Amino acid sequence: MLRVTSPIQVLQHLSIGESIQDTRVTGLLDLDPLVVSRWLCGEDLYGIYQPVVLRHCVLDGLDLEGRTCYEMVELVDCHIVVAHFKQAYFYSSLLVEACVFEGDFEGRGIQSDGRVVIQNTIFTGWADFSALRLRGRTDLVDVSFPGGTNLLHVLANGSQKLLGREIRFNGCRFRAADVPAGLDTKRLGILPLAEGDLGGMEG
Repeated sequence: MLRVTSPIQVLQHLSIGESIQDTRVTGLLDLDPLVVSRWLCGEDLYGIYQPVVLRHCVLDGLDLEGRTCYEMVELVDCHIVVAHFKQAYFYSSLLVEACVFEGDFEGRGIQSDGRVVIQNTIFTGWADFSALRLRGRTDLVDVSFPGGTNLLHVLANGSQKLLGREIRFNGCRFRAADVPAGLDTKRLGILPLAEGDLGGMEG
């Protein structure tokens, strides 16, 4: 059974480095209160310096828009109704495992310097990855996009040489309309998404 809590209570735990698990968070979890300013190496580095770890949680909304996360971000076995990741910057690592993003995923301008792993996850709404910049190793495994996405078009236009090398897919399912013409889907581990197919999970 999930315990029900408020975003304020969750932020109190995250602010001291504690993970959140087996929790239903009512209302929008906006991580802005965790943002601090630190002067490092002659620069004012403004961002979140605590790890953000959520396991087996249901969230009405998660807002990372415009935030820089200097420590790991892990979302494991979470159901997220509204996701604001626009221009989020993951400096360390990002793990998304066994999650369901229920509504549209706002991921325009996401940047990462570290490792990114997304596996066994479903994006049921439209997933926008415009202006995506991935500078670290990225693996997508058993990820489904039944709501549609521009991810492959964005990568094919800007990171074609990294596909299959630094950016790897394995058993990921896309709608036919979301796969660029001429893309070697078999080599890249990309599968067609049949109507009603949610990959390896059910929402």
